[in-house]
Amino acid sequence: MYDQCENVEVNNVRVQSTAFWNNDGIDIVDCDGFVLTNSYINASDDAICLKSHSAKKLCQNIEVRNCTARSSASGIKFGTMGAGGFKNVKIINNVVYDTYRSAITIQSVDGGICENILVDSLHALNVGNAIYLNIGARRDKQSFMDGITIKNLYAEVAATKPDAGYEYEGPVEDLPRNISPCGIIGLKDSKIKNVTLENIEIVFPGGGDPHYAHVGLDELDKVPEMPKAYPEFSQHMELPAWGFFIRHVDGLTMLNIKLTAFKEDYRTAIVMDDVNNHNISELIVEEPSSEGKEMIFER
Repeated sequence: MYDQCENVEVNNVRVQSTAFWNNDGIDIVDCDGFVLTNSYINASDDAICLKSHSAKKLCQNIEVRNCTARSSASGIKFGTMGAGGFKNVKIINNVVYDTYRSAITIQSVDGGICENILVDSLHALNVGNAIYLNIGARRDKQSFMDGITIKNLYAEVAATKPDAGYEYEGPVEDLPRNISPCGIIGLKDSKIKNVTLENIEIVFPGGGDPHYAHVGLDELDKVPEMPKAYPEFSQHMELPAWGFFIRHVDGLTMLNIKLTAFKEDYRTAIVMDDVNNHNISELIVEEPSSEGKEMIFER
């Protein structure tokens, strides 16, 4: 753990942190000026994790470049702890593989900010989820997220448990259930603002089963808000989208997005609930037997 450090450079390190289920690979906590490059991180918990323990501090001016991460939790994660928050962070040209949870997850759930974040050129193979952005209110304090750009991302979401066979696997959660979509989920009174997704390709297994606690497009109110829950992409259980579920967002640009489902899925590719000021262009959705099916639903 690097805690409240300034102007640190870590290059070409190998971290094997798999001796216990609660072991992160590398934690960058409330640092100002931190560069991690050319490193390999293998962890039973989150591999590369930015945190903010102090409401008076920020984890800011951070760069993670040319790294490879494998995790039985999330590959590259902001949070969960985010008391002060995160600002001016670049995540560039990294690989995440065999990872149980999200390849990239950005969370603001403890009253902090999350501003000016760039994720560029992320390659994710055999992961439980590709992208998860979330605002919560675990401490009854309003959190903020504004200015998130994710571009040049390729991801393959696994049909089976991505970390199966490792000594400490991520916990099995309420199976069977359908594969979760990517999530961009704010709160009614604290919306995620100004998200840009550009040049994104994500491959999903598809094959959703409508008998698993099906939630229809006319039943979105059944999807709980969960502001105080520990934030995970799977926390909402069954969702009516197989590609992206987007809720409580103000300012969304999706440009040159390709979503592929290997098998036909009863769900819609993209579901938007309370999403304002959005622009979606150059969207390609490939799904077997989907002729005539609407690929975007908006409420």
